[in-house]
Amino acid sequence: MSPSSQNTGIGTQEQMRGDPKWNGVPPVGDRPIDDKWKFLGLVALVFLVKIVIWGAYRFITGSIWPFTDPAYGNEITYWAGTVLKPLFQLGPVFLLWWFVFKERGLPFRFTKKNIASSLFWGLLGAVLFFAVSTTSMTAVMNIMGYGSNFRIVAGWDDVGWHLIIAMMFSYMIGTGPAEEIFSRGFLQDQTARAHPIWFAIVFSAVLFAVGHLPISIFMHHMSFEAIVWYMLILFVMGVFFSLIYQWSRNILLPILIHGLWDWYLSLFSLKGDYSSGFLANAEVMFMRVDFFNTLITLAIMLPFFYILYRMFWRRDMFATGAPFEKRKRDNKLLRWIRDRDQGHWPKRPWFTVGLVTLLFCFTMLPAAAMVGVDDPARFSDGQLEYRGERVESREWNTQLVGSYLGEGQTETVLIDSNGTKVTKVNVSLQWSDEPDAGIRYTNLPDTFTIDLLDGSGEKLGSQQGTSGRLSIVWVMQDESVDLGNLSVNVKCYRAGDQEPMVNLLGLRTIADNGNDFNLRIDFETLYVKYEGESEGTDVRW
Repeated sequence: MSPSSQNTGIGTQEQMRGDPKWNGVPPVGDRPIDDKWKFLGLVALVFLVKIVIWGAYRFITGSIWPFTDPAYGNEITYWAGTVLKPLFQLGPVFLLWWFVFKERGLPFRFTKKNIASSLFWGLLGAVLFFAVSTTSMTAVMNIMGYGSNFRIVAGWDDVGWHLIIAMMFSYMIGTGPAEEIFSRGFLQDQTARAHPIWFAIVFSAVLFAVGHLPISIFMHHMSFEAIVWYMLILFVMGVFFSLIYQWSRNILLPILIHGLWDWYLSLFSLKGDYSSGFLANAEVMFMRVDFFNTLITLAIMLPFFYILYRMFWRRDMFATGAPFEKRKRDNKLLRWIRDRDQGHWPKRPWFTVGLVTLLFCFTMLPAAAMVGVDDPARFSDGQLEYRGERVESREWNTQLVGSYLGEGQTETVLIDSNGTKVTKVNVSLQWSDEPDAGIRYTNLPDTFTIDLLDGSGEKLGSQQGTSGRLSIVWVMQDESVDLGNLSVNVKCYRAGDQEPMVNLLGLRTIADNGNDFNLRIDFETLYVKYEGESEGTDVRW
């Protein structure tokens, strides 16, 4: 390849700067593209490497302690995601960009152009997006006969402040930036270097949906039908994010909409009365409803962002000074935004963006509190009279915990019943004592204690011993009684030291400081519903 051909041709900076579809902000990439389908294969290879790494991450967080810890696992997962999501999603892109694509610099572009309008309309648009979607969701549920009496309440009623803050940082630093930079900033932009923009939008939206298969399978354990509906929802959302990115040509806009949307679904809950038909297959029914809700929401929101595109982001708007002069009649805020869009911005624009976004997120916390977290009338579901046939559903579940306890230490394991009533529990604790330290020592056995407790801390069963195995079998006598969340306490009561058999040679006692243990909890849950009647429940997107 001659030096001159490296500076011209498809996909080069020189060629892309003259293409109006980039609105003055072309993707990164200096090497000309000789074969557009081979180049598409390289883009797909990046996605393949990423989803393998991402799938391993989702498997670990969905099945391995401490991420599965019923007490703190969710919070640990979200805090870890703040760092690991960008690392695992974007790290492979850098390596393949440098060593496979043979390019230099960053594999995606960050620009100050349109940054002010992207920030302003991104924050405002996210609030509007959530309001429209919530209203649409309620309407669709009512029209399809799946429920009624819906209302929004604050979402931390059953998760706590710590988890809400962890979610905020995970979504705003991890999920939103990582997924948008990868899907739109890399997949879409690089595909569009060699293919039409419509093809790049569809291609990136399909991969955006497929990229959520690991969380569907390993974290949410969805059924096949639910996954199909989920993929359709994500494809439509991917097209939406791709369009607003292509219109603004600043990755900040889809990042803000994406991150805030995910966080709002944790910050707020939609509560109401759901029909038994809906609850009979709630996972699939919800995905089906949300698909139509997504179509309606985006049909309303896309014209809003297209108007913004015509007002702020079209390249010919500022090709000459005349159009800008005509808009001097605009109010001061719009003139200020346009002025910043043209480059009059602080020296550290992305620091300013981060600070403003952080402050905006924290203002949502008191806003959510005002919705009704402290108002029982708006917080709890309506009381309904059940006259239908009583149907019981029972299921056995297993929790496994392996850990270490020092002498006198206790570990508490919450039984993860997912809000259903626990009617039977089989607890089994095992540990292996140390052998004698030679023929001159005798090992004193370790003593462990296990207690099964109800939600108020009262003991439902207790065992203590030195045999290396303890067990508790408990059966609820009155299933109408609510004992709250059950838990198991494991305590290393005494770690037996190594004592000299005959202390004539000045042998000293060898201290034992603790022991490993394995805990298995098998428990039966009971779920009761009434056919033909509505039920009060929670659904969080």
